[in-house]
Amino acid sequence: MKFEPRKLPTILTAEELIDKAFRRASKVSGRDRKEKALNKLSTVSNILRDYFNKIITAHPSYDNLDDFYIEMIDIIVGIRRLKKSLAALNWANRMTQQVITKGIRKIKGGTNPDAVLKEVYGRVASIIEQIDDELRFLNEAKNKMKEIPTLTDDFTVVLAGYPNVGKSSIVAEISTVKPEIASYPFTTKNIFVGYIENDERIQIIDTPGLLDRPLEKRNYIERKAISALNYLANLIVFVIDPTETCGYDLESQINLLNEIKRQFNVPIIEIYSKADLHERRDRLAVSVVTKEGVNELINLLKSMAKKKSREISSDGARVQEG
Repeated sequence: MKFEPRKLPTILTAEELIDKAFRRASKVSGRDRKEKALNKLSTVSNILRDYFNKIITAHPSYDNLDDFYIEMIDIIVGIRRLKKSLAALNWANRMTQQVITKGIRKIKGGTNPDAVLKEVYGRVASIIEQIDDELRFLNEAKNKMKEIPTLTDDFTVVLAGYPNVGKSSIVAEISTVKPEIASYPFTTKNIFVGYIENDERIQIIDTPGLLDRPLEKRNYIERKAISALNYLANLIVFVIDPTETCGYDLESQINLLNEIKRQFNVPIIEIYSKADLHERRDRLAVSVVTKEGVNELINLLKSMAKKKSREISSDGARVQEG
């Protein structure tokens, strides 16, 4: 199941939500005090119910998302906290409706409508104020989750390597995406997605840099890269900077490459970046300055994508024959 975080609605604070409901109700009239109070309560009921339902239903079932989205959401905001906050909204929705329903019964039963209205407003406001932290968290989570890309099922190439080795520059050169690029480590803090338009479209993913260290010692940014490699990659392009101008020695970069080979069971293409600054050519060397190796890399990715497509087609044919 796909996830489109940009479609999540902006969420009001408790104060804003209370003000919205009561202000709308203040404009309601009736033939007498009783009818006016009943109409006000019905208005508050409808506004709160519709609002809570809109927020709750806009969120997907977080247990049924693709594994990549589940892990990314957990890294960025925490799945358990997200579920807890949505459960709090469900509780507030249920409780406010119960309070309003009781108030309506009281008014219909002959209790002073002004007194009931004041009591119900106070209790409704109190309930909503209790979930203010959850409302604020959900809005913050919505903004943070915007960095999670909505992905396609196209053949996916994930670039990996140490920080500042030139991954983002290469991704910008070969695909439609233009990620943030600067000459210091961890410029890429998020996952960027671009495409190579081909007979079969290729999805190119630029990941934050990784360091050669155990998973438990990797930071929040590195864990995003691991998620992309683990769940998305049909092919990994490992970028090596032999000039070491990235700030990391060649031995450490090769150690990371070997770790990735051990950890991920997908094809890996090893390339050198910054080909205009060195003479090494025992691997495909790419330069975004001179354009050396750029077309070769694109053609190699297209070839791998076609090979994967043929494998899928032949597997499908075998299944049908079986």
